[in-house]
Amino acid sequence: MMLLAYATDLATGQSRDFALRSCVLAMRLADEMGLGVEERREVFHQAILRYIGCNADTHLLASAFGDEIAMRQDMALADLGSQSEIGNIFVRAFTRVFADMPPEELNRAIQEGLAGALEIGVPILAGHCEVAQRIGQRIGLEEGMLENLAQLYERWDGHGMPRGLKGSEVRLPVRMVTLAQEVIALAEAYGFDAMIEAIGKRRGGAYEAELADLFLGDAERLLDGIDGAVDRETILALEPEPYGLLDEAACEEAYVAIADMIDMRMPFTFGHSRAVAALGEAAGRCMGLPEADIRAIRWAAYTHDIGELSVPVSTWMKATPFSVRETDTAHLHPYHGERALAALGAGGEPVAALVLRHHERLDGSGYHRYAKAADLSPAARILAAAEAYQTAREDRPHRPAMTDQAAAAKLRGLVREGKLCPDGVEAVLTAAGQASRRASVASPGGLTPRELEVLRLIAAGHTAKETAQMLEIAPKTADNHIQNLYSKIGVSTRAGAALYALERGLVRQEIAA
Repeated sequence: MMLLAYATDLATGQSRDFALRSCVLAMRLADEMGLGVEERREVFHQAILRYIGCNADTHLLASAFGDEIAMRQDMALADLGSQSEIGNIFVRAFTRVFADMPPEELNRAIQEGLAGALEIGVPILAGHCEVAQRIGQRIGLEEGMLENLAQLYERWDGHGMPRGLKGSEVRLPVRMVTLAQEVIALAEAYGFDAMIEAIGKRRGGAYEAELADLFLGDAERLLDGIDGAVDRETILALEPEPYGLLDEAACEEAYVAIADMIDMRMPFTFGHSRAVAALGEAAGRCMGLPEADIRAIRWAAYTHDIGELSVPVSTWMKATPFSVRETDTAHLHPYHGERALAALGAGGEPVAALVLRHHERLDGSGYHRYAKAADLSPAARILAAAEAYQTAREDRPHRPAMTDQAAAAKLRGLVREGKLCPDGVEAVLTAAGQASRRASVASPGGLTPRELEVLRLIAAGHTAKETAQMLEIAPKTADNHIQNLYSKIGVSTRAGAALYALERGLVRQEIAA
């Protein structure tokens, strides 16, 4: 859920931890109101997941209003029950879209845009609610939580969208989270005093008077300490017991749901992450990688583009070359993806490390860290090749999709240039049904999956006994694996094996740049 919260912060243009800070405030309000466990649980989930459907039809939003992230930032600060404030949001959006027009033409374009703005916008907001519910259902949310997600734009005074619900028809967790998120957004944009004034003006409109008064009566204490980063432990401690835990199958479905949430922002990315995951998994098996590596490849493929949500869809939809600034912003998306995955804690580090590197190249010509071969594990090389192959086979605004054969030729060209790994590329092409140009696609040094695991552990400084304990095998078995891998890679000492592992990117990778 924290991963999804980070994703929605990127997509809505909010500062880091916006959803998490609003969760802290909403749960403090729940405590003040003396809510029961189930109501508190709904408040907790609504605060973190409120905007998980916001990627639905984003391409339509961008086509009509331009930079959808800038527009969402405006919406977060406005009183959406005020026609004049809604009108101002549309005017600013159209002004950005038509900025190059002469003044008279600009005014005419704005007026024409305003005439159909609500007709375009309201169905998109309805789609956000429906998609949020479907994603919530897929990650196992209960019925009450799903109903909350269907009401994310509704208001106490009935002037919300898309159903115009009023008063207690709007569920309590929705009303509380709406207040909490607007408090956080307004305070960050305008300061404490201006936020207090705005909340007071919206009392009885966007929020019921009692709820607004509860906050305004003790605002400083309720906001104390939540104006900066919110760590994972703080959020986990807020979740009412019993905690919601996911088994392996449920984790897999959660990753797929995240992939779909990312990819649905544009028609030409629909199914992209699923396809990269399938290619990466099959290629990992072709190379005989350990199951843990194959799972990390698959989960990283599902989430590799989460950082792209920080870039307006209007930029991705351009048929013309990116500006220098747009290129710089786009190249940072692996960083934002890794930062999002940090919410998973230590268990998510292998996935985060791959996401951080999915656009890196062996010769250091990739981005955003300009990493070279020694920093790129077999799993990272496979993911890079799978992503490049699948992207080449998809339509993009600036070019049509390549045929399978042309995409394969492109990847092999990148191999000749020293950018992509030959083994990784041939494994991906084999997985894609292309004829491999290698007699076999073997794991590094011909090592078995178990020998690769042993090599990583001894390269990290673990003794044979410690390696045996960590892999839950007999010490003699571990020693046999060590001697076998020494023979295969042509070394006779742990130091030699460690250097071999380092040279081939087999040592556990650090995440930080």
